[in-house]
Amino acid sequence: MRRLRPAALATALACGLSPPEPLPRILGAAPEGEGVLTTTAAEIRFGAPVEPPGLTDGRLLVLATAEVLRAAVAAVESDAGAAGLPGTVAMDVTLEDGGGRAVLRPRAALRGYTAYAMVLSSRVRAADGRPMLDPEGRRRTFVASFGTGAPDGPPPAPAITEVLADAATPEAGGEYVELANLGTAALDLGGFRLVKRTASGALASCEIVPPAGAVLPAAGAALVAGGAYDGRYALPAGAPVMTCGATALLGGIANDHAPDLMLADPGGHVLATFGAAGAPICPAAAAEKIDAAGKDEPGNIRCAEGSPGRLP
Repeated sequence: MRRLRPAALATALACGLSPPEPLPRILGAAPEGEGVLTTTAAEIRFGAPVEPPGLTDGRLLVLATAEVLRAAVAAVESDAGAAGLPGTVAMDVTLEDGGGRAVLRPRAALRGYTAYAMVLSSRVRAADGRPMLDPEGRRRTFVASFGTGAPDGPPPAPAITEVLADAATPEAGGEYVELANLGTAALDLGGFRLVKRTASGALASCEIVPPAGAVLPAAGAALVAGGAYDGRYALPAGAPVMTCGATALLGGIANDHAPDLMLADPGGHVLATFGAAGAPICPAAAAEKIDAAGKDEPGNIRCAEGSPGRLP
């Protein structure tokens, strides 16, 4: 937008012309500070209605954890946008108050004691086509940060319900761990870690990466596989496949000894185990819990054909 010089502006005013309208700005964002409820919704307020393209589909506006903030900033400013960026929160975005407010509602509770940031592209425009400036009047990426406090709401209740270590070749394409959500609220498994105990007693782990926008609903199941998973299983509708390991799951789960696995939340708290007290070795078969909500003990684990994504 071309600016009028002071003399030109004075002439325009003397002639009864209206001065140029200032460009609209972002007015602010909420929540702020630390100790934010993990079930809260976030919002960004605008000085003029904004247009929806890119705002509601995750391309120009995301909620991300602090560890992926740099990647989120780069993504919202890229041609491809941030849709599908790992580490961003699965959420629904709506424009309210006539387009003057964007509300971000996470599909599952946020992590406790975690730093988050709302990241908005500098390419966002007002509904009339004018650029939307940040609160300081600059056209740049807008970032608003906050930190959550203690988790609130019903506690998460994930379970490891089935493990296939001895898959048909290529094994890396078929190994899996089945996770179930036995809680009453949706569960975002982003940042959780799957841990295995090796034959020597050492621990090895990998971070679980859900598909963009995927959360595990109450009574739902998910498949966790390595990056080389080849999609060989017919999964129920709505059962997501999450990755853990660049190629083989956990670097490969050994076939010659019983699985001994743990699931830890982003804070390192172990929320579920499988085989901690012993489990059978299942050649060319899956080890599964007889009662998904039952105790992790040898009497509740059996060898079976396997039913990935389908709880018993």
